[in-house]
Amino acid sequence: MKNPSLPNHSLDRRQFLRLGATGMGALGLASASTSNQLLGRSSLPNAGAMDKVHFTPTAKRVIFLFFSGGPSHIDLYDYKPAMQKIHGIELPESIRQGQRLTGMTSGQKTLPVCPSKYEFTHYENNDRGVYISELLPHTAKVAKELCVIHSAYTEAINHDPAITYIQTGSQVPGRPSLGAWLSYG
Repeated sequence: MKNPSLPNHSLDRRQFLRLGATGMGALGLASASTSNQLLGRSSLPNAGAMDKVHFTPTAKRVIFLFFSGGPSHIDLYDYKPAMQKIHGIELPESIRQGQRLTGMTSGQKTLPVCPSKYEFTHYENNDRGVYISELLPHTAKVAKELCVIHSAYTEAINHDPAITYIQTGSQVPGRPSLGAWLSYG
């Protein structure tokens, strides 16, 4: 007797030939194409994306750090002195603006403002300087080499879609991430 809960792995003749033809077509394409054609390089002008760039690159190296699951930005780089003044008061409606709560905070009776409990020091770098927490003493030594981006934000209220959005520009997975673009460039 057949078990209806198990998948049917048998193929009829037509399905087998269709799958085989697809695989053979992919093999034929790979063998007919040279590696330069596959990389987008050819003798035609503007044929490949990697042949010409619209500017001369100046960066020697890029180290992209994204702390997924790491410490809060408020405890590392995002110094917010105004939060110290309103520590413990209920989160003002002007901040929340009616945004719904996450499942993690929906049961809380109060939403107090909680600033970082760590000390920050201002370090000079190429632009206007950067504040770095006492949690990162070794990072503070290379503050002149850092580029801290404070303008990135998302409207997602949960971490996973927000991380996907910050990495790819879309809350829906499947697009190339910033790290992929850095490797490409």
